[in-house]
Amino acid sequence: MKLNKKEVAQNLRLFGYKKFGTMKRFAEALEMNPSTLYSGYLNGRSLPGPVLLVKLIDLGCNINWLLTGRETMTVQPSGVDMSVRTPLLSTPMGSDVFIEAKKTAPMYADQRR
Repeated sequence: MKLNKKEVAQNLRLFGYKKFGTMKRFAEALEMNPSTLYSGYLNGRSLPGPVLLVKLIDLGCNINWLLTGRETMTVQPSGVDMSVRTPLLSTPMGSDVFIEAKKTAPMYADQRR
């Protein structure tokens, strides 16, 4: 399925007005400059990326609706604590790589001196 940028822009605008009343307040809630919201997303030039989608989810937007027009505009709290997020790479390999990088970092610092 191909996403229609203009429809996503219309849905984004509709959500912003319903939830925040003005696009300026909507942009503030998204922690972005209003001109960025207008020029990039509300005119249909760009689709929201992962960081913006997560912010929209946190504001109660149903991203299935945002991107496809299906389902309802907002999501209802499900009783699940969303304040704790799991990392995208939660595999043992991802953790080992991170831990290994921390262990070897001082070794590289010594070599530069």
